[in-house]
Amino acid sequence: MVQFYFLSVLINIIAGLILVYGMNLTEKNDLAPAAPQNMDFSEDIDDEDPFADIAPASSPETSSRDEASKTSLMRGVNNPVFRLVIGVLAIFIGFMKILSVFSGDLPIIGDFLPAFAGILGGASMLIEYFESSSDSIYIPDNIQTIFIDSRKYIGVICVAAGVLHFVFPKVILL
Repeated sequence: MVQFYFLSVLINIIAGLILVYGMNLTEKNDLAPAAPQNMDFSEDIDDEDPFADIAPASSPETSSRDEASKTSLMRGVNNPVFRLVIGVLAIFIGFMKILSVFSGDLPIIGDFLPAFAGILGGASMLIEYFESSSDSIYIPDNIQTIFIDSRKYIGVICVAAGVLHFVFPKVILL
């Protein structure tokens, strides 16, 4: 179905970007923002500003607005509930890609890479969510190594599968 094709591409790219650029929810020290370090660079700067006659590219209020939007976007992406929803959707769509066939495509083999990447990315986000939300859950070391410690590699696989699936829709395994 065309709907699952579109959702597969979209969710794989979103899940991959979250896994690559989002913070690791299992590390407790990442949950609190780091305090800025007080570094004094005043001894390196002369009193004269060599760029005083050049107009700034953007006003300070624009850059503060950009920083606020980046912060709110990252806060939304790092939200555990948002990751739970994306993880569940990625696994569901991955299984549906295996079961549903795009017209003229081979069953199961035709969409294997995006389906596998979606299931892998969704599983990584779900395991990360459940490990960060509960202290009593024990995750074996091999699962921890594959799904949590290698989450950036899984994210790259998801983004690559989504982009390749979008660019080459009729290629076998994509």
